[in-house]
Amino acid sequence: MLPRLTHRQIEAFRAVMETGKVTSAAAVLGTTQPSVSKLIADLERAAGFNMFERQGRQVVPTSEARALYEEVERAFVGMMEISRVIQDIRDFRTGSLLIAGMPALALKLLPDVIAEFIAAEPGITVSLRTRSSQAVLRHLSSQQFDLGFAALDNDHPAVLRRELFTAPMLAVLPLSHELERKTVLLPGDFDQRPFIALGAEIGTRSETDAFLLAGGARPRIVAEAQLSASICELVAAGAGISIVEPVTAMHFANLGKILVRPLSPVQPFRYDLLLPATRQPSRIAKQFLKLVEARFDTLLGVHG
Repeated sequence: MLPRLTHRQIEAFRAVMETGKVTSAAAVLGTTQPSVSKLIADLERAAGFNMFERQGRQVVPTSEARALYEEVERAFVGMMEISRVIQDIRDFRTGSLLIAGMPALALKLLPDVIAEFIAAEPGITVSLRTRSSQAVLRHLSSQQFDLGFAALDNDHPAVLRRELFTAPMLAVLPLSHELERKTVLLPGDFDQRPFIALGAEIGTRSETDAFLLAGGARPRIVAEAQLSASICELVAAGAGISIVEPVTAMHFANLGKILVRPLSPVQPFRYDLLLPATRQPSRIAKQFLKLVEARFDTLLGVHG
């Protein structure tokens, strides 16, 4: 078995091969000529054959040294490629981000953030999967996703869940609706009016029902839908009024398709950030999250 070779010996060998002189190799390596001579001598002793023959002030590589150099050069090219990849990762020139998001955020907010992010970091590939909040939780529990965005009232041992943003739910009205003159809507304002409800299986539905019941309101449910976006489209078409989470409500209001009004008493809605429990967020994920938080602040204006 060969004695253990050192990286410094191989560096010295490569430098002498490329410069043809021990003194030049020493300058390249930032050391002295005796140090390089000793490294080469140690390498020759370990290898069991001579690497160079002296011809005047030049050193000429032996055939064995030429064969070794081919392998050394391949190894150094590989190391340089590894260095390049490290630099690309450090400077966000390469990498990927796998995101799962609830429909309310995957409709507009997350695509807007992704567009902003990849414009600034074109080497990063971002994949967005639109899923229900419970499905987002399951995806993050697989540890294959980097970030999840949901609205949940339950946890998973393999997932870290924390509050991302909380803002009041909003009443949504068709354009030119008779309630538009009111600046704040009370439960009684919904009494006996056509109402588009969330599906009974959606957690927020029970909170909305409790809000209405507390004020003695009994709206006429004319339709149900699972997604806030579907409800807003129905409202825009004049089918009725409703109460939805604020991101989707503001998106449709900004498009000029519906009117929004705050509620009293306030009905808070929490958006959750989900992270895989077995690893820390990458630098890419942290950078993306900064943009998400800024987008929430811009759209809703009331943080946390």
